Amino acid sequence: MAELSDGVAIRTITFSLLSSPGLFFTFLTIHYIYRSYLFPYLQPSMSPAHIGVAIFALSFQITNGIAIGGWLGSYGPTTSSNWAKHDLSVYLGTAIWALGLGLNVWHDDILRSIRRRRGVVEKGSGEKVYEIPTGGLFEYVFFPHYFTEWVEWAGWWIVGGVACPPARIFLVNEIATMLPRALQGKRWYVSRFGEKKCEGKKAVVPGLI
Repeated sequence: MAELSDGVAIRTITFSLLSSPGLFFTFLTIHYIYRSYLFPYLQPSMSPAHIGVAIFALSFQITNGIAIGGWLGSYGPTTSSNWAKHDLSVYLGTAIWALGLGLNVWHDDILRSIRRRRGVVEKGSGEKVYEIPTGGLFEYVFFPHYFTEWVEWAGWWIVGGVACPPARIFLVNEIATMLPRALQGKRWYVSRFGEKKCEGKKAVVPGLI
């Protein structure tokens, strides 16, 4: 009989898309269906990306996939009874994940609306037009779509359990990668529009950063 590293037989694991490990896997998949397929399709325009960025992203996702697969298949909870101990965190994490995803999509759409308006103006004048986004959390920060994505991944981590290293490391990497971009982006807004128009707005976390 095939066994896992801790001696638990593979046949004892119950896996469906509505089980706790299934939700952990499904939430990750839903995010990347949106980010990889729907997001580019919905965008009015996109800036070109350097090949090095694409290679780094691919390498990270391969490593991340292996880590998540190892956690689900062996190193994390391996039976329905083990996952049942995390029922409360699964419910809480699911709510936080859904909130983060919904807010992330909403703020992405606000940015898409700006790109559409800008595209019309650029065609008419031949000049690039920039504006400070408004609406939703854009009233408080310049990059709420970053913050809401962190909320989404925090919920996903909670679904997997606070002791889930792949989810925890994923969230830390997201913040470490996106926070410097948000801080740099805020400096760009201030330099372009001035301190007065940017007054009171944080970079990414309302009231904090």
